[in-house]
Amino acid sequence: MSWVTVDGLRVNYGSQTVLDGVDLQIPHGGIVAVLGPSGCGKTTLLRSIAGLLPVAGGSIRVGDRELSTATRRIAPEKRGIGWVPQDASLFPHLSVGDNIGFGLPKGRARTERIAELAELVGLADHIGRAPSQLSGGQAQRVSLARALAPRPDVVLLDEPFAALDPMLRTALRAEVAELLRSQDSTALLVTHDQEEALSLADHIAVMMGGRILQWGSPVEVYERPATPWVARFVGDTVEFSGYWREGEAQCALGGLDAVLLDGGISDGDGVRIVLRPEWLTVHLDGANATVISIGYAGHDALVTLELDGGARVRSRLAAPDLPEPGDRVRVSVRRPALAYL
Repeated sequence: MSWVTVDGLRVNYGSQTVLDGVDLQIPHGGIVAVLGPSGCGKTTLLRSIAGLLPVAGGSIRVGDRELSTATRRIAPEKRGIGWVPQDASLFPHLSVGDNIGFGLPKGRARTERIAELAELVGLADHIGRAPSQLSGGQAQRVSLARALAPRPDVVLLDEPFAALDPMLRTALRAEVAELLRSQDSTALLVTHDQEEALSLADHIAVMMGGRILQWGSPVEVYERPATPWVARFVGDTVEFSGYWREGEAQCALGGLDAVLLDGGISDGDGVRIVLRPEWLTVHLDGANATVISIGYAGHDALVTLELDGGARVRSRLAAPDLPEPGDRVRVSVRRPALAYL
C-alpha cells in the first residue's frame, strides 16, 4: 500500500514548467531513489513534498493526509517530514546532542531520544562536542539523527553523500540504509549517482526533463531500461544499430537473442541494440576480435575489443581473467540483448 502518493504533480517557476505530471508512490517503510541528471527536477520534487514550493497541479498525500494541491498547502513544519540536506547544515553554536534534539520539546523524553539516536549513529561519545569537531561523515550522521528525532512520517534526503570522499560515501550510504530500515522509516532520496541509487533503494524513479521515465526495482531499471537514454544513464552500455529478423537482433556481433522493448515490429525494421559490458564474455581461443586496450580497476576491467568488421565493443571482465592488448579472442554474449525501435 502506498504511504506517500504524488499524483499528477505539476510545479512551475514563473512561466516555466519544472515538473510536469509526476506520479510517485512510496510504500510505508520503503526507500525510493529519484535518479536523474542535474536540472531534471529532482530537488524541486523534494522541496514540493516538504512544502517549500507551491504546486500548480496534482496533489501530494502522506497516509490519509493531503499536504499539497493547487489550492491548498500545509505548512512545512506541520507536515511531519524530516529533511537531510547535502551539506549537513548543523547549527554551529549547538552541541551534537542539541543539534539532534533541536526539533524536540525539552524534557526527559528529549534526553532519552537524543541518547538513543546518538547511539544508533555511532556518536554516543560525541554528544557534548561542537559540530566543528566532527568529520564530514560524522556531521552527516548527526544530520540524519536530527531528521529522525521527531519520528517523521517521511525522511527526505537531498544528495546527502555528495560532499563526501568516495570511500566514505560508500560506507556511509550502507550505514544510512541500515539505520533507516531499522527505524522502519519511509525515505525518498534524490541523487545523480547511479551506484548510490542501485545499492541503497528498494525502488528507483529515473527522471529527466521534469518527468519520470521509468519506475521499478534496481534490477528492473538496470536490466530492462525503458529507453536507450535510461540504459546509458543508469550504467555503461554497448550499442549497435541493427535490424530485426526472424526473432533476432542482427548486428556486428551477428544474430543475437534479444528482448524487444517496443512493440509492433516487423522483419527488416531497424533497431537499436543495447548490451551491458558485463554481458559480453571473452574466450582466449578463436579469432573474431582483437584486444585494443584494458581499463584496469582492480577487481575488474573494461576491455576494449575491435571486431573483425571494425566495430568496437567493451567487455567488463573479472581481473583474474584478463587478456593482453593485441590478443586475438572470441566474443560471445551471456544473456539476451535489449532492442528498441
